[in-house]
Amino acid sequence: MVANREFKFITQKFDIPHRFSSEIWEIRESVVLREEINSQSFVYGEIAPVPGFPNQPTIERVLHEAEIWKSHAQLPEVSALLPALSCMKSEIWKEPKHENIKHFLGSLLFNPTTSEDHHCVKRKIGIMPVKEEVNIVKQWLSRLEPNCHVRLDANGSLTIEEMKLWVDALANENRIQFLEQPLCDDLRDELFAFVKNSPIPLAIDETIVALGNPYVALENGWTGQFVIKPTLLNDWNASLDFVKEYPTKAILSTAFESPFGYEALIRACRFSELAPGITRGPFSHLDTELSSHHAANLYSPSASQTELNELWSKII
Repeated sequence: MVANREFKFITQKFDIPHRFSSEIWEIRESVVLREEINSQSFVYGEIAPVPGFPNQPTIERVLHEAEIWKSHAQLPEVSALLPALSCMKSEIWKEPKHENIKHFLGSLLFNPTTSEDHHCVKRKIGIMPVKEEVNIVKQWLSRLEPNCHVRLDANGSLTIEEMKLWVDALANENRIQFLEQPLCDDLRDELFAFVKNSPIPLAIDETIVALGNPYVALENGWTGQFVIKPTLLNDWNASLDFVKEYPTKAILSTAFESPFGYEALIRACRFSELAPGITRGPFSHLDTELSSHHAANLYSPSASQTELNELWSKII
């Protein structure tokens, strides 16, 4: 029996344009694959290119290969669909018992003014003149609760000198969980050398995508934290194996997937001991959202097969 295959091109508009370093992102485009494994039971995989990240395919290429895949024809050896195909083969689609996962209680995208009800918050940096931004962030930190953990994400926008300025300014700030991807991947060697003696923890994100696998970063000497976006990597099983092996160093992070890719990500989050970088807040205004993805307490799995199937039918 030939498996039934479908795909959908999905667009999601951010409630407020998402700004990071030099990019302003208004519409999120992705392609979701769906394959039937038995009667009314499906697996999903998503291709969700992120502007500014390494090795991202065009949507046109993804749609072309999705048509090939749907017809059961031979895909290119190095296919743009590999992240989705590996996701569909992953163990996450087996239905384990619901498990509570640690997660951001507040917005991952937008900087909360206080830490009330937030045990971990994330703020984008590298979008203003550095000395001005450092002062603003330090004032913001002074208003947060002492037990709030903070992640600062530069999306590779800093120079080496700017990174050092940030690190020196925050060296005595114990709420900083890590400074994420301070340098672009072109300065990988400098970043990998700096992390060994950095007075504050550092993390990589875009560099993992550039290398294709967190294990490669580890083998090349990275000693900091790993922010892993499995939707942007070709092998979900390798990503999950790494998280299982290093649950206190690996953080799962969103690429602002559709609800189908987001459900896959939630199911992966149970393998890490750290709060994942996930949120559906920027899409809460859409009528294609799943209520379980907006719950105060997230569980893995979050949405049922029935809910996913009904949503699939709803999206044109």
